[in-house]
Amino acid sequence: MKKNRGWGYRLLCIISLVSAPLVSAGATYAETIDTGTSSVNQVTESTTNTSRTTTETTDSTTATSSTIDTSTSEASTNSSTDSFGETTTSSSEITVSSTEETDTSEANPVITVKELANSNRYVKINTFTATTTESQAMDSRQVLYTLNQLQLTATGSITELAGHVYKSVKQYQDTATKKKYSELLDEQNHVIGIVEAESVTTADGVFQSEKKYATVQSGNYPLWESIFFDKQLGTTKTINRQTFQVKESFKHGNGSTYYALYTDKNQFIGWINAKGAADAKSPGGIWQSESKYATIISGNYTLWQNFDWSAKKGTTAALNGKTVKATGKYSHVNGATYYSLYDNKNKWLGYINAAGVKTTSNAQGAYQAYGKYVTLTKKNYTIWGNFNWSSKKNTTSSLYGKTYQAKGKYEHWNGSTYYSLSDSTGKWIGYLNAEAATVANNQGGIWQSENKTIRMKSKNYTLWQDLNFSKKKASSGNYMNKNIKVTGKYQHYNGATYYSLYLNNTWIGYINATGVTNTHVIHSQSNISRYVIVNNASGNFLNAADPNSSKLGKKSNYKGYMAKATKLAKTSDGNYLYLVSPAGKIGWIKENQTYSVNDKFWMYTTGGKYPSLNVKNLNIHVSISKQRVYIKSGDKVIYTMLCSTGTVFTPTPLGNFRIQQEKGSAFSGAAYYRSFKDHGVYLFHTVPTSIAWSTNSFSSVEGKKLGQRASHGCIRLAVPDAKWFYYNMPYNTPVKIVN
Repeated sequence: MKKNRGWGYRLLCIISLVSAPLVSAGATYAETIDTGTSSVNQVTESTTNTSRTTTETTDSTTATSSTIDTSTSEASTNSSTDSFGETTTSSSEITVSSTEETDTSEANPVITVKELANSNRYVKINTFTATTTESQAMDSRQVLYTLNQLQLTATGSITELAGHVYKSVKQYQDTATKKKYSELLDEQNHVIGIVEAESVTTADGVFQSEKKYATVQSGNYPLWESIFFDKQLGTTKTINRQTFQVKESFKHGNGSTYYALYTDKNQFIGWINAKGAADAKSPGGIWQSESKYATIISGNYTLWQNFDWSAKKGTTAALNGKTVKATGKYSHVNGATYYSLYDNKNKWLGYINAAGVKTTSNAQGAYQAYGKYVTLTKKNYTIWGNFNWSSKKNTTSSLYGKTYQAKGKYEHWNGSTYYSLSDSTGKWIGYLNAEAATVANNQGGIWQSENKTIRMKSKNYTLWQDLNFSKKKASSGNYMNKNIKVTGKYQHYNGATYYSLYLNNTWIGYINATGVTNTHVIHSQSNISRYVIVNNASGNFLNAADPNSSKLGKKSNYKGYMAKATKLAKTSDGNYLYLVSPAGKIGWIKENQTYSVNDKFWMYTTGGKYPSLNVKNLNIHVSISKQRVYIKSGDKVIYTMLCSTGTVFTPTPLGNFRIQQEKGSAFSGAAYYRSFKDHGVYLFHTVPTSIAWSTNSFSSVEGKKLGQRASHGCIRLAVPDAKWFYYNMPYNTPVKIVN
């Protein structure tokens, strides 16, 4: 009689259901417990022979060896825990033999199961070497089942899945035989099928889904392909300090936790011991200490409030070229580095992509090419040889008016710009604060006031159309023996001085100053109103606009202080200004020995050098009609300041008062105030601020009113005068206010 071929044989003919595994693994189960190094020690253990007898077949399981990897002292065993917490023998290859079946049903058997408690495990399909013939049944451990209403039906073989790693969450048990089964899930959590628990090797530990970020903290940790540690993908050396997504964590039986790292593009990086990474609160990663100066190189970058890009702090438009402080950095999951920026007032500016800055360890910031010509227009500035301020190369006082090329510049952390200056021979002059120079349109430098009458000294000089010397306008020979007016001068980059010449109100060109000779005449005198700073300490003020007139006080007593120019005299020796202070006459001075501060005169001391207040009978006298504040010792005036009292509609109260205890560095309307009446109602203070509670932003509209009635009853002072008054005027000093 021909023997029937049973379901085991027919099952071999069913097309195997093969789906993508979580991780492809080798045939050998090598479990490596890593602790942060890539070194691997191998230990070979033998598994015991086991046998299993069923009513249909007898399987003989051949002992095989498992290779156990250990990275450090963490222990690894040749046994692992199954999906139910039971210890099973780990075998990578099992040889199965069966006898012919003697009698089977034509239909695939149906196994009724019950659901057990879930357990988040990783499993690896064991490898079986089948020895069946056509008449022999398949080992049930090779069968892939499907589940329908708690009934298992064999639908395929797991032969082609051998060595692959899957998740296993749901567990089942045969209600009759108590045999256990595990559901297989792929990386997308799609069900592959169900297999016997003995068909897989279970990793020692449980996994958990995660939605977080971690920054790698060391370059010495291995990266594993799977949680079975049988294939190393590399080490963290190439990804140290980078941030990744953590999609899963695995709590190993040895006590260690492992993270599955992914890029922001969902590219799998590997499993890492969690000790080698730090959890981050955002996709920006963890804060990493940084101490650099960063020069912003573009105005087109966003300054971010956070790393999910939901809030902006601003843009770099107004900060382009400025140097700020990078106090920390973040390695974002998107692969970019972001700096945390602060200005020199310790104000946080936001996070910026590192591509938008150049960093340096130096406070001057990064070098920026400039290539412009500048003329030195302020004295008493140092030209530095370095940014440690330890090497002085020169001063602007000795080089005043000269023109140099600023080949580069630095936007220093201190808020100032510094030019790197060179002369026409290429000699480096040094670093200069840009406040002391004015940018010129060309190498001729800037126009500088000069007013005198000259005559040509020689016929052989060229009168130029421009100071690039691209076009000749005339020859000096055309103007011999004629009185010609000089209206301005230029100190050229080439080192020479050039005069701008007029004849009968017609411009005739630029000439090298060595080609002319001087002819002292006061051409005109007019009344003006201009506030200037005296920047020359040599000699004396004059009684008239003539260098030969009688001398008055020393200019050194007023050098660096502001005065008011009330007259302008134009002479053959240049322009002269007549200066006064709030206290009265100062005298005449060459105009080029001053510079104008007319647009911000309220920002300067109005009465010259401040006196000592350690005097007898100190008192304050305020004149409404003169808009003056007099500091007196008894009846003697020791200092006079400009002021602004109340308007006719909001007058300053008249009478006798005293300096009260109420004072402060700022309030909503002004700064540096001292109360003299009603305890905080009537005050001495600065001109109004443009920003409430500021001590450095002042209204130019209100500032220009200094010296006129303009307040609501308080007494306004120039900013430095109010500041001096605030810090130095004793409490209870008498105050008398009169018309």
